[in-house]
Amino acid sequence: MFKTLLIKEIQNYLYSLRFQFSFVIVIIVFLSGTISFIPSYRQASENLLKYQNEVQAQKERLASNTTLIAINQNTYYLSLLNNAFISNCSEQYLPNKIRYSAYNVYEFSVSHNNVNPLMKSGRDLNWAFIVSVVLSFVALLLSYDSISGEKEERTISLIFTNAVSRGVIILSKLAGVVIVVSSMALIGMILSLLILTMVSIVPLSGAFIAEIGAFLLISVLLITLMASCGLLASVLSRSSNVSLLISLCIWLFFVVVIPNTAVFWANNVFPIPHADEIQKRIKIDRDILNKNAPEGSWSSNDGEPFYPRHELRANLQTKIMMARKKHKDKYYSDMFRQFERTRELLMVSPLAQFDIMNEAILASGYMRFSKNWRDLHVFQEQFLSWFKNLDMKDPKSPHWYNPFENLSTTRKPISLDQIPVYQEKTEPWKNRISEIAPYLAIMLLYILIVISLVLFRFQKYDVR
Repeated sequence: MFKTLLIKEIQNYLYSLRFQFSFVIVIIVFLSGTISFIPSYRQASENLLKYQNEVQAQKERLASNTTLIAINQNTYYLSLLNNAFISNCSEQYLPNKIRYSAYNVYEFSVSHNNVNPLMKSGRDLNWAFIVSVVLSFVALLLSYDSISGEKEERTISLIFTNAVSRGVIILSKLAGVVIVVSSMALIGMILSLLILTMVSIVPLSGAFIAEIGAFLLISVLLITLMASCGLLASVLSRSSNVSLLISLCIWLFFVVVIPNTAVFWANNVFPIPHADEIQKRIKIDRDILNKNAPEGSWSSNDGEPFYPRHELRANLQTKIMMARKKHKDKYYSDMFRQFERTRELLMVSPLAQFDIMNEAILASGYMRFSKNWRDLHVFQEQFLSWFKNLDMKDPKSPHWYNPFENLSTTRKPISLDQIPVYQEKTEPWKNRISEIAPYLAIMLLYILIVISLVLFRFQKYDVR
């Protein structure tokens, strides 16, 4: 009986104007997003190649002096991933440049590729956007009158004339919506992949297919949850107009209201000091260090590495750097904590859960940035150890380490292949799964709770 009801529900959806209109819109959006991704990815690839060439040319210029390699403040650029058409995980708003040297990881910054900084685009038409905004709405659109609509048309009584439980009716309606909406998503994804494969942007490797499969799984879960919410709205009302209103309120709450309150909660529940306050503290510490520094600490003689005051200068420069590092690291740590706690607070929205699971699946977004930030700190320490080992082998160096100047450490040349290079490491699937697990459990719990409410309410639903 379940199979018969399910087939009937699917047929009803397929023949409805709502489905046909929604299907056309979904396919158009998928194709539009895919086509717009191609030039943006190619431009990002060209920018990355240009950046890498510039870095290589700079290393060639600096390799004549090992100290210049150590004190040079490099910029590591997080490039656009080729899986960003699935979801770029808001990377366009996250820091994508990190400045570092052998002595310190200094800061991160947000740099947009647009020539005009005023022309910042909104959310991209990637798969995640289509699923979380468009298909979530379609799921509600198809399910909001599943019960209330049949009551108005007086067809629900006919269903009860069959020997079928109310639970089977609800599950068949839910499964019908999920299958139909998921099919829309699957068709759109296949068309998108065909286009990207034809232009040689997507390598269909095993890891890439695993990412697509995992994305499809969580997409089906989100669609199931939103369809369940539509059914809940339908059993809570006796009019399809009322159930539509309830469904729209649910969608707006999850998709619009909650995400746009992030800044409010961050500033009022998890406040952090203003950046200007941090700069004031850094300046105070710098002034104190300068005031208490031994006389002649700023003296230098570039032609004489063993000039005694170079040691005083190196010590003062190091203290200034460490004072700045103390405040900046604490500030960045506060920023990370504020961001993470705010995201935890927004977990009430399944869209937030969906976004975080996408980050873990694609090894992108905030998880990618924070991992590179941590990994660069580890690399910086290794970089400094490498430099100090070379310096200690040079008898012409006094070994007075100055983080900013080429005065009192080795000036020997170095071959390019010996210079340490930071490389981003791909997050292993074991770590991705462990990141996904808690949010997956929360979403499954949401689905269970909503379906239970639907079943409970439907058992008491008056069909007269």
